[in-house]
Amino acid sequence: MKKFIGFLVISGVGWMLDFSSYVAMTQLAGFAPAKANFISSMFGVTYVWMVALNKLFDRGGYEKSIFLPVYWGYQVVSIFGYSILVSFIAVSIFNIWLSQVLGVPVEVVAKILLTPPNLITNFIFMNLLVKFMRPES
Repeated sequence: MKKFIGFLVISGVGWMLDFSSYVAMTQLAGFAPAKANFISSMFGVTYVWMVALNKLFDRGGYEKSIFLPVYWGYQVVSIFGYSILVSFIAVSIFNIWLSQVLGVPVEVVAKILLTPPNLITNFIFMNLLVKFMRPES
């Protein structure tokens, strides 16, 4: 549980990077939600990878760079899936109603709703991946 809380904190910073760039792309630059989600998510997950390996999982050094493409590969598949979901959620009747009630753009509400399941799947995958890496010595 302690490791998950640490991952939650690190991911929170990564999510703020992801979320702020997502909002900028959808609200200022006119990007479609799926495209913006994919790009912004890659910013966030790369930050989480770099910080979590060193601070939380005690992994670093050469192996970190070897496993980064594996992590990115997983993230591409994961982000692609969540990006499709964010597009569906953004046009759902409930989400449109919720965004009107909250006064928040529908694309932003969709991104927020998908954050918890995305966080959990990322934590599970990173836990599995670091089992193949040696602790930093």
